[in-house]
Amino acid sequence: MDNYILPVPLSSPTLDVSGRVFLITGGTQGLGLEIAHQLKRNGAAGLVLVSRSASRGEEAVSELTNNDDGNKVCIIKFVAADLSKAADAESLVPNAAEEMKEVGPITGFVNAAAITTRGNLMTTTADSFDAQFAINVRAPFLVTQAAAKHMIEQNIPTGLGSIVNICSVASKGGAPFIMGYSCAKSALVTLTKNNAAELAPKGIRVNGVNMGWCLTENEHKLQSEQSGDEKWFVGADQGVLLGRILRPADVASTVNFLLSPATTMMTGSIIGKC
Repeated sequence: MDNYILPVPLSSPTLDVSGRVFLITGGTQGLGLEIAHQLKRNGAAGLVLVSRSASRGEEAVSELTNNDDGNKVCIIKFVAADLSKAADAESLVPNAAEEMKEVGPITGFVNAAAITTRGNLMTTTADSFDAQFAINVRAPFLVTQAAAKHMIEQNIPTGLGSIVNICSVASKGGAPFIMGYSCAKSALVTLTKNNAAELAPKGIRVNGVNMGWCLTENEHKLQSEQSGDEKWFVGADQGVLLGRILRPADVASTVNFLLSPATTMMTGSIIGKC
């Protein structure tokens, strides 16, 4: 046993991602931007942020570039894409890889882009239903497809290539007011597990995070408008057994964990964040 050489390195107790390049959809705000901050803080060599808004992309790149977190070598780029369009989703990885060609291949993809449209069985329209599946399911499918091809072509070492899908506790169903979103996130969980099984022999890991209620910028805006109370989250925090609802940093830490060497042998898992 002492002379046996393992085909795959052992998992390492570290969140360090030094030298690696990551692609993050929805990376210019909220959870996606916090994920970018944590990856940069933990040594990422390159980050590609994705959203539809060029102005928001420029702001996010500036924020990350100027953030004094000790990592002065991380190259940060923005790629505009409307993930409701199949063509944009299909071309995203090649475009991101081109932006990072002087840094290195993409070894991690985080699917954080999503839309949450309110509506139940009686009020959800066909267009709304289709739009939620296009962004929340089809886009992750198409980008994962392209990311996996890229990682295989670049001979990314086994276990180093990692894909993380931001799922939701809504995938378990039961919330009538987000019926379409719940169905889409349930499909994303299945996509995660199927892709994990298919890509494991290629050395690529695929995991998901079933996140709960989170105080993001968009959620704060929505809840404030609906309730007329800028402090709505105080009551929300008090209603959770652990003392508060999620903040982006909570979920980002788990994503960093799933992308890191600490989870070299973890794939097909859906981690819950209540």
